[in-house]
Amino acid sequence: MDIKLSDITQRRAEMLGEVGQAWVKALPDKVRQALFDYGLTFVDSLPGGSASYLAIVKEVSGAERVLKVVMPTDLDVTAEIAGLQAAKGRGYVGVVESDAAKGIAIMQQLGCPIADSGLAIQTQIERVTAALQESWQADTATQGLVCGEGKADWLENHIRHTPAKIGARFNTQMMHLAVDHIDARRGTWRKQDFVLVHGDAHEYNTLAATSDPAGKYKLVDPDGLRFEAAYDLGILLRNWISAYRHVEPMKALRNRAAWLSEQTGVATQAIVSWGFVEIVSTGIHLVELGYVDEAQDYLQLGEAVATQMAST
Repeated sequence: MDIKLSDITQRRAEMLGEVGQAWVKALPDKVRQALFDYGLTFVDSLPGGSASYLAIVKEVSGAERVLKVVMPTDLDVTAEIAGLQAAKGRGYVGVVESDAAKGIAIMQQLGCPIADSGLAIQTQIERVTAALQESWQADTATQGLVCGEGKADWLENHIRHTPAKIGARFNTQMMHLAVDHIDARRGTWRKQDFVLVHGDAHEYNTLAATSDPAGKYKLVDPDGLRFEAAYDLGILLRNWISAYRHVEPMKALRNRAAWLSEQTGVATQAIVSWGFVEIVSTGIHLVELGYVDEAQDYLQLGEAVATQMAST
């Protein structure tokens, strides 16, 4: 049994220190135990997974599934298995078996990411939005979901304190504006309107549910939040970052947010606010993980948007 972790999972395990290294060391035994508990046969490790281990496994019937072992993380801001259980396959990958305490899920096997589908960016956004809208219909009374207020607190703390922690300097105006937008959302959101929020619905977390690239897609790797839908849509402003390179950034950002608002009824400004926060947060986090070159697209976009926001 050849267990292979993605590069980003290895880096996140290192960031967790002793807890992360203990998880890596115990992973082979965890996988073997899961295979025994659920009567599965190991087939191969899967690429992907940003804070987890993935493998193709086979049931006695011959049906192939995906085994996921989740890395320990901050339970105040993520509850992936609770999110999967709440969705019950609506918009999210279907779960066959799961054990949140052990961080184990046996899931349906899906196809390729929508990023590799060949579909136009706007069509990809449409498919992801459709999956999100389906998932928002889930029952948020499911035990174990994380309240989005904690996610907002985490984002503010991350933006305020990570730069000093990692010894990096970022545009001050951009960072202050991002925190201001988090504060603005705190004063506006309505808890009674909170839905099941994925929290990271990007183009590599959206996989084909059929063999037709133009067909239906489902989301994987949810954060398991009970939060405002605007946060999920803000993620869609952060994604497909290359589309902002040769256009006027603020205009393109608002246009995408306006389209999302038309489709969902969620306020455009709320989407823009979370989109901007996520662009800034992601740029900082990529530097934290050591992906300095990859961070530049996000940081440059964040600075450009901040400059235009400050001038209006």
